[in-house]
Amino acid sequence: MPRTAPVRTLTRRLPATGGGLITRSVLPGGLRVVTEAMPGVRSASVGVWVPVGSRDETPALSGTSHFLEHLLFKGTATRSSLDIAAAMDAVGGECNAFTEKEHTCYYATVVDRDLPLAVDVVADVVLHATVGARDVEVERGVVLEELAMRDDDPSDLVHDEFAEALYGQDPLGRSILGSVASISALTRRQIAGYYRRRYSTEGMVVAVAGNVSHAEVLRLVRRAFAGALDGVAEPRPVRTGPLDPSAAPVTPIRVVGDDTEQANIV
Repeated sequence: MPRTAPVRTLTRRLPATGGGLITRSVLPGGLRVVTEAMPGVRSASVGVWVPVGSRDETPALSGTSHFLEHLLFKGTATRSSLDIAAAMDAVGGECNAFTEKEHTCYYATVVDRDLPLAVDVVADVVLHATVGARDVEVERGVVLEELAMRDDDPSDLVHDEFAEALYGQDPLGRSILGSVASISALTRRQIAGYYRRRYSTEGMVVAVAGNVSHAEVLRLVRRAFAGALDGVAEPRPVRTGPLDPSAAPVTPIRVVGDDTEQANIV
């Protein structure tokens, strides 16, 4: 049998959050679980934070993290995209995701009694997505449309231009959406391989807040992540390291002209 690391738990009260009880445990496989008990509310939110974003992409894979975020909601081994949406709609819940430069988050918010469903659905999406070839082509069109919308919205475009001017050719300088060229060229095999390599429990954090019990959350997470909690992996440390100065431009000033009535400055 594979070795399994013991569960390590730390509990403390943080005044900055209004006195809520913050509890952190590390499960086998390095999965971190953090809860904040808020007994004065009747809701609960769960988020699975994956330490992968546009910073982790090569130029050829630019936009893959965000593309993958779209695909994970298209279906799993046991749920279709309709099943995922219907499960949350049936309890009046919300389930969504977002991608940033250094992380991707999948989350759900429900009435507290429906937390077991929320944890199960979010974990299923994160761990068991099928990344089907047909879905890749459908979502490719969606992402390309997002790129076109970004280019037509100066208030969005200015932030991507700012990052590129500041970071240059460093991955932090590339758009989270990728480019028309990179998104058009990505294959299903590349995206599925990226998913397998990057979505491992030692890098993930499961955060739950609301009218919740830490012990009950641990039970739900253990059940939902059951097949991924083997081994003695330690949590992946927070990434650190200086930006490569050679990747930054000499004059980080950029002006993009457009026929609009407003100017956007960052």
